Amino acid sequence: MSTVGPSVDVVEVIDAARYFGWPLAITLLTILIMLIDGYDLQTMSFVAPAIVADWGIARSALGWVLNGSLVGMAIGSVLLGLLADRIGRKRAFCASLLSLCAGSFMSAHARSLGELFAWRMATGIGLGGLTPLAATFVSEWVPRRVRSVAVACAVVAVPLGGMAGALIAQRLIPAYGWRAIFWVGSALPLLFAIIAVLLLPESPKFLAQDPAHSKRLAVLLNRLLREPRFTGQERFHVTEPASPARNWLGIIVSREYRHTTVLLWTAFAFNTLGLYSFANWLPTVLTAAGFTQAAALHAHAFLNFGGFFGAVGGALLIGRFGSRPVGTALALLGVGATWLVGLALQTSAVPSAQLSMLVLAAGVSFSGMQAFLYAVGAHAYPTYVRGAGVGSAQTVSRIGGVLGGLAAGAFFGLQPQPPVSTFFYVLGTLVIMVAVSFFLLRAHIAPNRTQNGH
Repeated sequence: MSTVGPSVDVVEVIDAARYFGWPLAITLLTILIMLIDGYDLQTMSFVAPAIVADWGIARSALGWVLNGSLVGMAIGSVLLGLLADRIGRKRAFCASLLSLCAGSFMSAHARSLGELFAWRMATGIGLGGLTPLAATFVSEWVPRRVRSVAVACAVVAVPLGGMAGALIAQRLIPAYGWRAIFWVGSALPLLFAIIAVLLLPESPKFLAQDPAHSKRLAVLLNRLLREPRFTGQERFHVTEPASPARNWLGIIVSREYRHTTVLLWTAFAFNTLGLYSFANWLPTVLTAAGFTQAAALHAHAFLNFGGFFGAVGGALLIGRFGSRPVGTALALLGVGATWLVGLALQTSAVPSAQLSMLVLAAGVSFSGMQAFLYAVGAHAYPTYVRGAGVGSAQTVSRIGGVLGGLAAGAFFGLQPQPPVSTFFYVLGTLVIMVAVSFFLLRAHIAPNRTQNGH
């Protein structure tokens, strides 16, 4: 045997370490990368009007191109999750950034809708890997007492990146044309891929799975603790079941994890349906109800603000009360807010502070729940299948987003046109499934005051 030293539980070492040091630096770097994810996620929405004018095409022709990134995300979330479990979180993370770089670079050179669809799908592969890998990476480096907050901060950076991208687009497109948006979307991932290669350490839980990495892991843990405690002769391990001789899909649908997988997939799919319905269709619904475009976009801005407060504020509450009561209450808030938006539009088709606050509450719920689901998913699966488990859940979530978009389009194609309030009544009823499935999950994050158990 090459390792004959004492047994060391890597999880105990990480949980006992100080957060204000290397774990904080890793969290901050991950947040910056997630800002880029949010920018590249929404680039097509930024450039769509300019492409319509430049290429002389109908707006409806861009519909399938806008879904290109979603198709890629469904592929990338599983593909890069599997890659992360095989070759390491860091390499898969860098591969995601390089996919973003290549897809955006080629999108800037697209000369047809077919080319643009293909390169947006390539971009989507990177987008699909980044968010679940960020949640996995942070959850495996950060002490348990602040883990849910750190994961939420990383995930909530995605809508903030989209907001920053909109400001950049307002200045770049008039001056340099729509292709400049993709140039920025290519340069930033390349820059941070280089930074990640140089500065981002591999996950200690991943390294602990192979004794051949013991010396490398000892160096990382010594750096984390700021003292030479380990020599590399220790038997590093993670206290969780050993990896069985089955493929990743067989594991996550096995008797042990089937309950978690089905409920996590359900919660992800219905929450994404709600999130994308609001994010992509709210301006259309409000203008159909009689709002001006400016008023509709103003109301839509409250959705992003709500997402920030939902993810970060909710994560703080999870630390005190655990994920089950906080997440379930947050999901029910989304149900109520969605129904009340419908009621508000039914009684008055004019902008109001009441409507803005209801949209804010919907953002708190849907964006906040998206962050919670990544955190709970990373908590629910063991290290050897965590990347694939969370990635597969994200794939299912994207399918929910696509189906939600198709259903919304079909709704507005109905003749005679139902009242727009009906859209929110139906949506609110569907997203009840988020609260139900999240509550029934067994593998929840316990409050920090609880030492053991889920």
